[in-house]
Amino acid sequence: MRTMKRVAAVALSVVVLMTSGVSAKAAVTDVQPAKSSSEAVLKWAKKVGEPFDEKTYANNTVSKIKLVGNYLYVADDAKHRIMKIDKKDGTILKEQKYCDESYIQGYVSSIGYGDGKVYVGYDNGRVQAFDENTLESLWITDENKNAINSDFVFTNGKLYFGTTAKTTDWYDNGAPFSYYVVTTSDDDKTKPDEEKTMKKVVESKTGKFYLKKGVVLGKYIVISDTAGTLTMIDTTNDKVTDTKDIGEAFSGNITYDEMTGTIYFVAGTNDLYGIKVSADGKLKDEKKVRLYETGYSSTTPEVYNGKVYVSGSKGKAFQDKGYMAVADVSSDKYKVNYTVELSNYSQCEPTIVKTGENSVRVYFTINDEPGGIYAIEDSKDATSATLETVYEPTGDIKNTGCMSDVVVDEDGTIYFANDSKYIMSVGKKVEDTKKPVTKTVKSTRSVKLTWKKKKSAKGYVIYAKAGKGKYKKVTTVGKKTSKTIKVNKDSSYKFKVKPYKLTKKNKKKYFKAYAAKAKFGSKTVKVTFKNVTGYSSYKVQMKAGKAAYKTVKTTTKGGTITYTKKKAKVGTTYKFSLKGINKVNGKTVSVTIK
Repeated sequence: MRTMKRVAAVALSVVVLMTSGVSAKAAVTDVQPAKSSSEAVLKWAKKVGEPFDEKTYANNTVSKIKLVGNYLYVADDAKHRIMKIDKKDGTILKEQKYCDESYIQGYVSSIGYGDGKVYVGYDNGRVQAFDENTLESLWITDENKNAINSDFVFTNGKLYFGTTAKTTDWYDNGAPFSYYVVTTSDDDKTKPDEEKTMKKVVESKTGKFYLKKGVVLGKYIVISDTAGTLTMIDTTNDKVTDTKDIGEAFSGNITYDEMTGTIYFVAGTNDLYGIKVSADGKLKDEKKVRLYETGYSSTTPEVYNGKVYVSGSKGKAFQDKGYMAVADVSSDKYKVNYTVELSNYSQCEPTIVKTGENSVRVYFTINDEPGGIYAIEDSKDATSATLETVYEPTGDIKNTGCMSDVVVDEDGTIYFANDSKYIMSVGKKVEDTKKPVTKTVKSTRSVKLTWKKKKSAKGYVIYAKAGKGKYKKVTTVGKKTSKTIKVNKDSSYKFKVKPYKLTKKNKKKYFKAYAAKAKFGSKTVKVTFKNVTGYSSYKVQMKAGKAAYKTVKTTTKGGTITYTKKKAKVGTTYKFSLKGINKVNGKTVSVTIK
């Protein structure tokens, strides 16, 4: 596979110094994956394609991974199929052939999702939609003379994508290339090969949309071509609202910081740009800083809490070292806090895991042997970081190339693939995960007891009788004449105390018992969860008897979480469960902690 990448890199670098750029998602999450090789464990590895063959060239292409709920979707040119894979164990649950078995994907193809459909783009310029449940074909677009080889963006019932040269035409510029839109509705459900017409939105005169990804900003999409032209598109009418030429080759992709209304990307000689976007879809003020004085970057940044994380090459692809840069963009003047040297450069979009109020762990792959997962720790005032190995494959799944994003699910399991054509699932070792369990508690009622003081008494023994039952000892107290206790039956109670004094031999000598007054308080039930970590917030849920669970408490503090229900029915069994809440790929995910 490395041979093919070098051929492609040489051909493309003539025009734009581009080898590839990968972007699949905005990746900031609260879940905590394995943080080092001592924690990481390979849960499963599934082969989904065939090794590179010089004769077939791109026919061995395997698409990026698309995680949707409990399933992974991936397309494979070796068998001309799309697959639905169970994320728990790697089982291929369903597979479906391409519309035509002569079709192939472009080099490092994307796979899209939206509107209950999975999308695959082909080298002959067509896009096919499959049902996410059955994988049956729903429609296919009309043909374009150029290859579909960008990331897909779905929004408001529309699918956006761009074109580049076909796999066999690396040395042919083939301009102009275009960016298109197609509605995703299945208009004729009787035809699995219903042909839909794609609409041209943008045409690039000098660049391509090779591996490019549009970014949704409300009702707008911003897209770039490889020549350095940014275009804003209003998705309500698919009209261009603004363009901006940065004057530098632009191989990577864009990320967006909603808090500041700024897009970030790297172009030219490792120049990190920040451009403000106005509410009316205009590209405004521009700032930039050079991350490294030589080389380039064709990757996608990630931004969080005033910092941008992005990788680049210090020189030539696959020959020179790479770097992971941490840049401060919180002030008017951007600055590079530090860079971490890599054996090659990372060609994925980093995944940011929040580990504290002002600290993160940055996960990424490196396009070099053995094709594994790595991370750095960064905090508010950090000036350096150490490269940490999270997981490195061995044997058949070891490979010299890896451009995969690090996809993290709501449980903290990592999914990725390298050029071995294996998809891997990497989790935490069981012994490293301590989680509380569901609690079952019977409700109680508080009772405040008071009684007359007995002279010379050293203490009192408290007795209680429920209904017509017998008196039973509850507890012993010292010289005080009041005590709050709890009862666990919804019944009438009587209470008495028996004073005592101590003999010379330190033995108790009891006086006659007498009644204690009782003031009944609230009927309560209390639950406690201990050692709770790994989530941004928590929900305590409760059910009384056979009733359904409902949320009774929400908190952002972990550690020990308690909840007390007042006015409970005494003697009723209450069940409590704890849910952890995190943001995963921009979505709120709730997980029952067990």
